[in-house]
Parts: sequence; structure tokens; C-alpha cells
Amino acid sequence: MSEKISIILPIFNVGPHLRGGIDSLINQTIGQDKLEIIMVNDCSTDGSDKIIDEYAEKYDCCVAIHHEKNSGAAYTPRNTGLKACTGDYIMFLDPDDRYTPDACETLFNAVKSNDADVAFGRFRRIFEYGGKVQKSFSPYLDNLENAYPDENLETANFLDIPDFVWDNFVERFLYGKTLEVTYPRNIPIDTIHVDNIEQEPDLLKMAPAVWSKIYRRELLMDNNITFQPFVSGDDMAFSLEALLHADGIVFLNNFICYDYYIRDLPDDKSITNTVNVRLLDELMESYIYCRQCTEGYSKYVQTVSVNPHLLHWTNSWKNSPFTKEENKLLLSKVNKLKEIHQSDLKTRMLLSSMTTAIEAKIQIQK
Repeated sequence: MSEKISIILPIFNVGPHLRGGIDSLINQTIGQDKLEIIMVNDCSTDGSDKIIDEYAEKYDCCVAIHHEKNSGAAYTPRNTGLKACTGDYIMFLDPDDRYTPDACETLFNAVKSNDADVAFGRFRRIFEYGGKVQKSFSPYLDNLENAYPDENLETANFLDIPDFVWDNFVERFLYGKTLEVTYPRNIPIDTIHVDNIEQEPDLLKMAPAVWSKIYRRELLMDNNITFQPFVSGDDMAFSLEALLHADGIVFLNNFICYDYYIRDLPDDKSITNTVNVRLLDELMESYIYCRQCTEGYSKYVQTVSVNPHLLHWTNSWKNSPFTKEENKLLLSKVNKLKEIHQSDLKTRMLLSSMTTAIEAKIQIQK
């Protein structure tokens, strides 16, 4: 293997978690000589800057970049990393998470052997406070209990409702009908390989998760795919654009490549786990951007690229106290999406229920 993989880390005040994230790259089975680790410090004030300088001095594969001004979100350091990297393939790591030991090697072999533009796998949500582990959603049956016999993986259920209700009602409404195009849904599937996203639109139902994927460099550079300026939802837009333009997509349904830590302690929360009006505002802007990107694609692609995220947005809004003016702002953004996203009856019903709920809240606020 002569090609290298560039792995980009956006870094801001993650000192207590940072060494573990970088070490999960240093110790990859593929070997340090095959990696270029681009660590972009967004003006940290907790010593993270010194930690990445230490790694850059110790390891030839590590590169430390320091911003002169804080951007306030991950999209700017990620774009800085894209401009600086030289690898033939590109990956991303949020520095408070971890790659599994053979993530880079397995994803590289998958994308290379299938001559694809994108390859990706599953991930685990690890709740540090709640003490539970969830497997990421997949529309395909899996054999993860055999692939990881020592794991006790729960099904993702972000509304925290009874599993029977989630599996039989909410999940079906949220993700819509299963569209069986190229691969069956009634037997476990290990690897899904398609030429383009229209052959398996259900791939868009999964969490965008830029850090669970490997991208061919030319895919991103030739199509000018960068991170959009959203404090939340930049990864969704990036992943969608990549999958829409990809010539060859591989999904490893039985391979867990990433440990996503849910920092749910009150004094240790990430930006995207702290709900505020800016986060929901820009998240809705990302949905609007994504819907615009799917113009010209099938209605099913248009629907599944946005709809699975709307219930999550609504749940976050419902559980957060916003002022009347903030709710008016959020209502204007939902209405903006409503104007362009009229794919089917379920979509119209879903968006109408969202606007009705926000309007009702505004009416009772002083």
C-alpha cells in the first residue's frame, strides 16, 4: 500500500479526552506510516494546544495546526484540515471519541478493493453517564451479536420510550417504508456495494457520521465538497453531498469502526449535546441545504435524506425552553423547509405538525 490516509481532527478544549482519541489513531493496525494525522486547534484554552504539539514532535505522522481566531464550531477546523491534508483518502475523528483498532485498515481495504469513492461501517454510542451502549441504526439485518459476542448492544432509541413502541411504531414512521432495491431486507447482510445512491436510497436513513466513513480524495476535491457553516448539521450536509456524488459506495453492516462517546454529564457536554436556539436554527438550515442538494434526484432520496432527522429536531425543541422570539425564529426556518420539501403526504403531515406545535407554543407565551 503506497497510498496514505489523512485523518482530520477538529480540536477545541477537549483536553481530558484528547490523548485517547489520538492514541486510537497512533495504534491503528494499518501502521503509522500509512497515516497523516491532521490536528487543527481552534484556539483551545485548556492545554489541548500543547498536547497536539507534543504529538507532532513525537510522531512523524502527526501535524499540528493552530488557528489564530476561534471559529466556534467544528466546520472551520475541518475545512482547514481538508486544505492542508495530502492523503489519497480522507477520514475524520472527533477527538473525544475513538476509532476501533482496525478501523482504518478495514475501511481502506473495503474502499480500495471495490474501487469505490466511499466506504463506511457501523458505530457504537457509549453513554458514559447512563452506562449503556447502542449500535447505530441500519436498515439491514445484521449479525453483530456474532461479530461482537462480548458486547451487549442495544438498539438506538433516542426518544427513550419502550422498545416495543419504538420498533413497531415510531421507527416505522420516522424512517418510512423499507425500499428494497438491490439488497434484501429479510436476511442478515454483511456488505452492501452499489454504484450510486439511487440503487440503495435506504443508506441515507443512517446517521450522517462523517467519522464512520473513508472518502476518496478526488471525490471531495473534484466536487468541491466542504463543510457548510452550521454549528450542527455540517456533517449531515457533507455526508449527503459525498454520497450523492459518489461513484461506488460500500457499507460494512457487521463492522463497528467507531466509538461515539455521549458526554452526558452536566459538567462535561459537547457543543452539539447542549441544545440552544443557535443549534436548532442552524440544524434546520442544514436540512434546507440538504433538501436543495437533492433536487433532480428521486422523491425517495429527497425524503429519506431529511425526514429521519425531523423527529429528532422536534424532540430537542420540545424539551428545551425557548423565548417567544426564539420560537418565532425557529418557526420561520421550519416554514422555509416546508415551502420546498413537499415530497409526499407523510412529509407534509410531519412538517405541518411541527409548525402547529411551535405556533401553539408562541400563542401561550407572553
